[in-house]
Amino acid sequence: MENAGGQMVTFYLGKELFGIELEYVREIIRLPEMVRVPGTPHYFSGLANLRGNILPVIDGRKRFNIPDVVETDATRVVVLEYRGETIGYIVDRMSEVINLENATEDTLCAARGREELISRVIKSDDGSTMVMVINIEVLFPRLEGAGSAHYSGAAVLEKQNEAAGQEELKQFVGFRLAEEEYAVAIETVQEIVRVPDRISRSPGFPHYMDGLFSLRRRTVPMLNLRRFFDLPDRPYDDRARVLVLNLGVNEKKMVVGLGVDSITEVLRFTAEEIEPLPELLRGDDTKNLTGVCKLGEGKRLIYLLDPHSILSEGEINLDGSGDEETEAGPERRVVSEEQFVIFHLQEEEYAVNIQSVKEIIRPPEIVRVPRAPAYVEGVINIRGTILPVINLRLKLSLPARENDDRSRIVVVDMNGVPTGLVVDAVREVRKIAADQIAPVPAVLGAHLDTGYLQGVVRSADSQRSILLLKLQSVLTGAEQMEVAQVAAEFTGGVEENEQEDAGADR
Repeated sequence: MENAGGQMVTFYLGKELFGIELEYVREIIRLPEMVRVPGTPHYFSGLANLRGNILPVIDGRKRFNIPDVVETDATRVVVLEYRGETIGYIVDRMSEVINLENATEDTLCAARGREELISRVIKSDDGSTMVMVINIEVLFPRLEGAGSAHYSGAAVLEKQNEAAGQEELKQFVGFRLAEEEYAVAIETVQEIVRVPDRISRSPGFPHYMDGLFSLRRRTVPMLNLRRFFDLPDRPYDDRARVLVLNLGVNEKKMVVGLGVDSITEVLRFTAEEIEPLPELLRGDDTKNLTGVCKLGEGKRLIYLLDPHSILSEGEINLDGSGDEETEAGPERRVVSEEQFVIFHLQEEEYAVNIQSVKEIIRPPEIVRVPRAPAYVEGVINIRGTILPVINLRLKLSLPARENDDRSRIVVVDMNGVPTGLVVDAVREVRKIAADQIAPVPAVLGAHLDTGYLQGVVRSADSQRSILLLKLQSVLTGAEQMEVAQVAAEFTGGVEENEQEDAGADR
């Protein structure tokens, strides 16, 4: 036996006492809120936002195959740092910091079957205390050549800003007011946020103005579209949202929020699909509407709203909204921002750059395709184009579930193939600055293939983190070929059937 020396932080997992050298312990915190990452080992609890830094968290009980228990007030996370990487380690309760000057190092008992996790066993000089020392190198497995984990947020945005091809379709953000659906051009939408808890009201505002609210150091006027259009008024509920628009009026940039009942989807129309308002509907009451589009064989009508015409009427007091560059200051101008679509899968939030999103639709009839991979739900027909549909839950090894009223299909360009991704719900469109995007922790890459993750978004106003998807890597090369073939074979089968039907008619 040898003298151990040094100091050690000790803690309990079940009834057993473990320790980690004090030099590796950065701090000890309470159990934070975490984002779970699909495909990680069972002992990986998720990612936490620790004061703006992404912290991978490991469950100590599960790592040692100790039966689970419910967390208590004594549960703690030991934040460890080793060779520039940081992780959190969940323990049942802390014990003490012990001095090892009078302790002795014993050989590891092979019968425990934990030789790879335990580097040594420390005993007190009287033999009353035994501490199993965790092998820090095994706790921090490193993946050689994991270079993708060491990029900046600006580099993430740069990679996503690939040259877009010419597209005749125009994009709109759809929303609901009372029983009708409306849409505004997506280029006018800065972001979509929940209705703020605090809105400052003034007696001098028009009746259709809710007031002013603060959005990242900017004062934004908020217009209630129900009252503006003389629709029945009602309080905002959990589905209500604020469309934050960035508009140019009279050679000046204006930012204004539009309070709406709910956001429906991202829509795409060709110029031919946009019809002018019928002449009987044209007048002062409809001068803010520029056209109407028909969906679902004319069963759904979408009215196109021109927000510029609302602001140009001269009735709305936009004092305080100001020019974006003046309000934000020179420091903010140097930080690039991009818009992202935020959606839910199980209990977590994911994001994709809006430039990759063609449209967001309610799930139509999905045609099953024989012999297709399990994660391929089938194909859908969007304006004559056959698109394969991928169930992201199944692809990311999450529990399957039936689609409901909140389910959406996010149509994206996946390596040149228009593809539908089934998600639980679309939450919002949000602007995210480059400095809010953190790289995928390298220690996480050692546990699984994180190629499908572009980074982790650190929310400035929340402890929650958002997983940023790298669309081109969600499928492997072989899987991409399989998905493309599914759509091609189905399209070919449809054409053959049409030709046979035409021959029979002749």
